[in-house]
Amino acid sequence: MKKVLIFGAVEHAIDKAKELGYETLVIDQNDEIDCIKNADKFKKIPFEDFEQCLNFAKEQKVDGIVNATDFAVLVSSYVSNKMNLPGLDFEVAKLAKNKYEIRRKMMEKGITNVPQFFEIGSIEEIESIKDNIKFPVIIKPCSGLGSLHVYVVDNIEELYNKISEVIEGSFNKKALIETFIKGQEYGAESFVYEGKAQVIAVLKKNMTDLPYRSELGHSIPSELPENIEEKVKKEVIKLINAIGIDYGAVNMDLILTEKNEVYIIDVGARMGGNAITSHIIPNSLGIDHVGNIIKIAMGEKNIDLQPKFNIPVATRILDLDEGKILDLPDFSKYYKDKNVIHICFEKKVGDKIEKYVSDAQRCGFIVVKGENINGAKKNALDLRNKINKDIVRG
Repeated sequence: MKKVLIFGAVEHAIDKAKELGYETLVIDQNDEIDCIKNADKFKKIPFEDFEQCLNFAKEQKVDGIVNATDFAVLVSSYVSNKMNLPGLDFEVAKLAKNKYEIRRKMMEKGITNVPQFFEIGSIEEIESIKDNIKFPVIIKPCSGLGSLHVYVVDNIEELYNKISEVIEGSFNKKALIETFIKGQEYGAESFVYEGKAQVIAVLKKNMTDLPYRSELGHSIPSELPENIEEKVKKEVIKLINAIGIDYGAVNMDLILTEKNEVYIIDVGARMGGNAITSHIIPNSLGIDHVGNIIKIAMGEKNIDLQPKFNIPVATRILDLDEGKILDLPDFSKYYKDKNVIHICFEKKVGDKIEKYVSDAQRCGFIVVKGENINGAKKNALDLRNKINKDIVRG
């Protein structure tokens, strides 16, 4: 039996690999994740310990490597390259993990870019650029995760107040300051196979109110006119090619302005999170996205990117009212509604629900469908509200 090494204890990746008939080995830096028990073998190793991860992969004689988390983009690429297995080139992976370098690459290739962007590693560095900064700006870690430590600031005082947190929250201890682009945010999920990039889905995003910039959910179809969605896809593919990504899943976030200008604001050289890969794409389009990601890692050729149907699907992050959880509802009762696809609740009795400002405060997520896109979004909000009401707090 062939062995697949999965970086990140992610349930849908482990289960799909087993379904495809592979022996599943998992590396994660957290050994308390429940789905670890689903894997055939588990090893706790910090993702920054490249050599220990490589040695484990060699000892186990793995046949393919899958990255299931943004934390492991670099190490999964490093190990696959060292073992001459299918994977993302390590230099490309390093570029994709640095938001400032992505901006520089976009400028170099003439791809629509934000009007201004700066990289700083200390609060003192603001002094040399402050006269050139035009507010509002968005500040974020140059190398970070999701919406953590991301803020929109309107003046220099707010910038000074927030920048140290952003720098400290970055893996490379550098912050990106860039123009805040007003518009509707979208996600684009792509797949690169045999050197050719294809955008599988464009998803509309629901975001929190400013000054935070965190996801509340996705919905598909995007509701964009066909010509505008095609414009988005072309910009996404242009950037994939400019970066040099020639393998696997790519997840991007972008802003579409009132004038239909496309501004790509984030690039992830990995499968999309928040149920995009695991639930949205298979249930909306009938594409086995997780299966394709595993198959390409294992050198298989039967990659099918063709949509089978088009069902409206919406997700909702469980951004719930604050308080200590005293009792939880029986979540199985919500599945009596035929529109409910999946409920993931990540807290337990005794946990505290905090105000939702980033992915770190979420309680989980839900996935629903509908007869049309407005119906799907309404079903998602209604289910979120039911769950919120049924939780007993202290």
